[in-house]
Amino acid sequence: MDTTISFNTAQQELLDSPIPGHIALNGPFKSGKTTVAIARMLQISAHCNPFGRLLVLVPQLSLAEKYRQAVLEAQFPAGNPPTITTLAGLSRQFIQLYWPLIQGRAGFNTHSSRPTFLNMETAQYFMGQVCQPFLDKKYFLEIRIDRARLFSQILDTMNKAALVGYALEETAPRLKAAWTGENIREKHYEQSQECALAFRAFCLQNNVLDYSLQVELFRRFILQDVSLQKDFFNTYTFLIADNLEEDVPVLHDLILDLDDNIPSMLLISDQHAGYRSFLGADATSAARLATICQQHVTFNEQFDIAEDIKAFNTSLMRCILKKETRQLPPVARAAYTLQNVPFYPDMVDAVCQTIQKLVTEQHQSPGQIAVLSPYLPDSLKFALAQKLSVAGIPFISSRPSRTLADEPITRTMLVFAKAAHPHWKLPIQVEELRLAIMTVFPQCDILRAALLAENSLTDGNRLDPFTDIPAFTRDRISHQIGNQYDELVQWIETYRLKQEILPLDIFLSQLFGEKLAQPGFGLHEDVDKATVLNNLIRSIHDFRTTFAALAEAQQVDVNQMYIQTLQNGLLPSRHALWNEQTDAVLISPAFTFLMKNRSVKYQFWLDIGSMGWWERLDQPLTHPYVLNRNWSVERRWTDAEEYQANQASLARLVEGLLERCESHVYLYAVGLNQACINQSSPLLSAMQLFLKRLRGAAQHA
Repeated sequence: MDTTISFNTAQQELLDSPIPGHIALNGPFKSGKTTVAIARMLQISAHCNPFGRLLVLVPQLSLAEKYRQAVLEAQFPAGNPPTITTLAGLSRQFIQLYWPLIQGRAGFNTHSSRPTFLNMETAQYFMGQVCQPFLDKKYFLEIRIDRARLFSQILDTMNKAALVGYALEETAPRLKAAWTGENIREKHYEQSQECALAFRAFCLQNNVLDYSLQVELFRRFILQDVSLQKDFFNTYTFLIADNLEEDVPVLHDLILDLDDNIPSMLLISDQHAGYRSFLGADATSAARLATICQQHVTFNEQFDIAEDIKAFNTSLMRCILKKETRQLPPVARAAYTLQNVPFYPDMVDAVCQTIQKLVTEQHQSPGQIAVLSPYLPDSLKFALAQKLSVAGIPFISSRPSRTLADEPITRTMLVFAKAAHPHWKLPIQVEELRLAIMTVFPQCDILRAALLAENSLTDGNRLDPFTDIPAFTRDRISHQIGNQYDELVQWIETYRLKQEILPLDIFLSQLFGEKLAQPGFGLHEDVDKATVLNNLIRSIHDFRTTFAALAEAQQVDVNQMYIQTLQNGLLPSRHALWNEQTDAVLISPAFTFLMKNRSVKYQFWLDIGSMGWWERLDQPLTHPYVLNRNWSVERRWTDAEEYQANQASLARLVEGLLERCESHVYLYAVGLNQACINQSSPLLSAMQLFLKRLRGAAQHA
């Protein structure tokens, strides 16, 4: 155990508890629960015999990082390392191990020997293939969303059925029973279920498994076949499950089933959490696990959070929930800075100026700053990126709902990939090349980029060198930009002459490392673009390894398959990596930040008058509250339920954000939003009520 860590009384009492037995640990964020769990993991590993192993379960892999780092430390005991995984990881391991046994029983095609596991991106590809005949028949004609989000919502309904534990055929009836709006939505629910069932049939016929089918198989066999369950878990004598409130009912069912089979459990939950509820997380379901625990421990002390932030959190929460307060703590006024600005650009200017002061004058780390908004539209991200870049402050953006093809760096890299692979016969548009030039050469304005693109693009996808452009035009573009452009064109030409066709992900890695990341190019020391490019490369790699055999059988280039899929819209399965080692300002939607489960010193809340802080995004084919184990199928989802859900969501969001703010929060209220409309929101109203109470407290002091 790391002796440099000092534990408080409650933590030490838990660590002194006998290892056999079940312990339920509860407490707020920053109360040291995971720290104690890691110390417990070290204790257990030191006492493990060769036949007893430790299983650590987390809701998502990013939350496993601290456990994995602890295993790599020199003081970690030798022997069998713990298995650190998620429900998805367990499901895949189970299916791989027992595939010959369950293949026929589950209804798969027995002519193929091995299963193919799909991630979100590869599942979208197959979903597109399956849904195309339905789209040709005018399915979903009245829904105004792009294909990527259409497919992702169908996949979401399938995931909900598997994670909550009901039959896929029940999806449409559940949604229709709760719907109170226009009848056309009920038709769309039926169409969505028809597509989902067709996709499931396709998966069974072709031995491919999306996430929902992986979990469905695991749930079906591990929970219903006692002998399989015992055989799969017989090596595990210890279990640590962290962030259970962010996990799903099927996992909670499993832990309840393992009560008698695993003699030692540490089951950990966060208070006031449940941020992944739209992904199926269920804090109510997690609470059931306390019934199998002999010892219940609550950590109340929170570390590294200023007292004024705590006071502000408590006071603002009471204002959101319209609760009376006898006395407003005066210290709360030091926790925040509220700035009213007339227009949106004024807010962006004010935010970036304050960040610059924090970094340059107060010498704060950029990685300790998070800029948060309900959504992150292109215009806002672009404005923030431009000003932070000019100030020389590194930043990273995280937008899970944005398709890869929407990212400028993605379109840039594909332009150069097309130029390097003329045999694909994929044309380059002048507008694409112009964007690529401006991305790679940030000092090149739009007029020079247009001139360079128009004069260098020939034969559809060939890039001529700058020296071939007429002298008068070269002078207008500037020789500095032209010489850099020639370096890039020469690199592409050298690659073409080698006649060694690399996989697209390897080609892009080489192009980035050997040229675009070098000094003088736009990707040099640009954390945000490099992160998006890393996600793109990993996406291509996953796609290539999944579809290589299929592409060969169909005699098509798997790289072309990927590009066509990308251009049709592809939501990424991986998002920006941002952790303690990332020294860059995070620009992110607020809920995305919460799910990263990391605190920062400074938070910036943008446009608190926006209804996006309170309103739930409309999802025409799915519903996070109705497709939930806690929802009664006889009930209707009315405006009253929507209001209560939004109020609870706002309260949970604000409390979670302030628990993850160590020093100060900056709030910005905009008079006119981006559409030049006056606005208000429950968050702004709560802040106004807080200020009113603060003034009242000052007058009576």
